[in-house]
Amino acid sequence: MLALVVGGLAALLRVLGVVAGPVWPILMIVPAYIATIALLTIAIERTQRVSRAALIGLVLADVVALFTAVGLVTAPAFYPRALLISLLALQFTQLFFGRSPALAVIISSSVAYVGLLVVASMRGIGVAWGEEGFLLALYLAVGLNGIALQASANRRLGALVDLFSAAQRGDLSRAFIEERGVKPDGITLLGRAYNQLRSELATMVLADPLTACLNRRGLDQVLNQAVSAASRVGGEIAVLAIDIDHFKKINDTFGHLAGDAILRELAELLAQSSRGGDVVARVGGEEVIMLLPGADNETAGVVAERVMKAVRAHSFRTARGHQRITVSIGVACEHVRDDHVAGALRARADEALYVAKRLGRDRAVMWAPGIRSNATPLSNIAIAAD
Repeated sequence: MLALVVGGLAALLRVLGVVAGPVWPILMIVPAYIATIALLTIAIERTQRVSRAALIGLVLADVVALFTAVGLVTAPAFYPRALLISLLALQFTQLFFGRSPALAVIISSSVAYVGLLVVASMRGIGVAWGEEGFLLALYLAVGLNGIALQASANRRLGALVDLFSAAQRGDLSRAFIEERGVKPDGITLLGRAYNQLRSELATMVLADPLTACLNRRGLDQVLNQAVSAASRVGGEIAVLAIDIDHFKKINDTFGHLAGDAILRELAELLAQSSRGGDVVARVGGEEVIMLLPGADNETAGVVAERVMKAVRAHSFRTARGHQRITVSIGVACEHVRDDHVAGALRARADEALYVAKRLGRDRAVMWAPGIRSNATPLSNIAIAAD
């Protein structure tokens, strides 16, 4: 479009006699340019896709029309105007079409400018090649710097778009990372605003409002991250499914406020009984999950025994007085070899928890595929076969 405007203006100047020379070359360039763009547009509409070759073809048509029009309407002393106009075309191309077509603008404009100078030299017009070379180098420096800055801005904006898309899915695990040594600009300020919003949303979206530990969505994120980390090194991971025994009876007898108080205190007790790096999450009414990264069967059994002893020994405070409770625990452990074991771990822990309840509650059961496991020598841990 820019080349079309320049060509039309050049033809008008010729007709009005502002500049000397025949009009017919311009009258041939403009229709040829329009026909080229029309053919490319038809090809794009038929294929229903814009290929990189088509974009570069559009760019080359612009550059050819632009430099041809400038060459016919101006004297060689004013050829640098073509480079200035080309910088405008470069900005639009980079903004709407991306880096490859923008590089095509720079390369083709440089070649076209040298071509104008060669034609002028062949016509006997003196060309200061040193000055023209410096001007062309300056054009390349400005153009390439603009492409690099725009590419950096697009990359950072793309990272922000990915972060917001992940936030829409409830994934708030990643933060916007500022580039060091870069003066804060609009993109950086937007990233900082996202980080502030992320911390607030994480509390609302990923945390259980009653116990302040993770909720089901938060656990899914942390579990997937832990599984991915373990799969890279072939590590182990364990899951404890913990359920308060006869919790419905507690609610019916002492009220839901008493049940809520017990859940809050249980979450604190589990956090105290866990190791560094373990995660506690409430995933149901009275069901809590403990995620133990790096834990094998024996370690998971030790943690499960410690939890049961701590719960048995603790007196839970409620508005109706102190209450004693017990918990049932299902334990599942996996040596992680790929990223697809998270669902299996949860399912196995739930299965072991069901067996623990069926065997009389107030106990821990470790899941094992069909045979009695020797990995948990604890006397109060039952072994559930598949």
